[in-house]
Amino acid sequence: MMTRFPRPGCWYRFTATDWQFIRDALALTQKDRDGIVSLLDDPEAVKMILDHPKLFEAMLVNRKAGMLSPELFFFVLVRHTLKRAGVDDLEVADYMAVVCADFGLPATAEQKLPAHRLDSLYSIDYISALEHAGPHERFFIHVQCANQFLVLTSLYPDFLHHRAERRGAPDVEYYEQVVVSHLEAAGRHALAGEFALDDTLTHVASAFPPARRAMNHTVREYLSLGA
Repeated sequence: MMTRFPRPGCWYRFTATDWQFIRDALALTQKDRDGIVSLLDDPEAVKMILDHPKLFEAMLVNRKAGMLSPELFFFVLVRHTLKRAGVDDLEVADYMAVVCADFGLPATAEQKLPAHRLDSLYSIDYISALEHAGPHERFFIHVQCANQFLVLTSLYPDFLHHRAERRGAPDVEYYEQVVVSHLEAAGRHALAGEFALDDTLTHVASAFPPARRAMNHTVREYLSLGA
C-alpha cells in the first residue's frame, strides 16, 4: 500500500543528470547553454523551460528517458500529454507527475507490474478503512486511494481492462470515478488547506477524466510498462 504523501514540485528533485539533459536538449551553442544555465535558478523560468516540446522529443522520440529521474521523466510526459489534451493547469500536471514518479514504476527494469499484489487492491477496502478512521486519518486515506488508482488508470489501463474482461472486475472508467470522488473528498478536508493542497486536489479531480484518457493514449503510443 502507498503510505507516502505526494510532494508537489517535481523540479526541486531533479538530478544533475536531469539538468544536463535539459541543457543538451535545448541548447545548440555554448552561448545557448550559458543562457539556459543562468535561468535554472529561477523556478518560474524552469517551469517555462520544461514546457519546451524539444524535451519531450529528446526524451521519448530519441529514447533518452532511461538516464533521467522519474520526476523529470513524468513531468515532461504528463505536462506534454495534458497540454495536448487541453488541460493547461501546471498544478494538475505537477501533482500527477509527482504521484506517477513516486508510485508509477516497478522497482527494477526487469520487474513487471506486480499483478499478485494489485489483485487485492479494491476500492471497497478504502471504504472500510474510512469507516474506522479518525478525522485526520480520513484525509490521508482519501489521498492514498486517489493516488493509487490515479497511477493504475493513467499508466496501466490495459491491465485493468484485461482484468475486467477475465474476472468481471470493474473497468477503467469505474476507477476513474473512484479517483475523482476521493480527490474531491480530500480537497474538502480541513487538512487540505493546511497542506495548501485544497485547490490542487480540486483542480486535479475536475481535470482527471480527460487527463486520464490523454495519458492512456501516450502510454500506449510511447511506453511499455508491463501488463
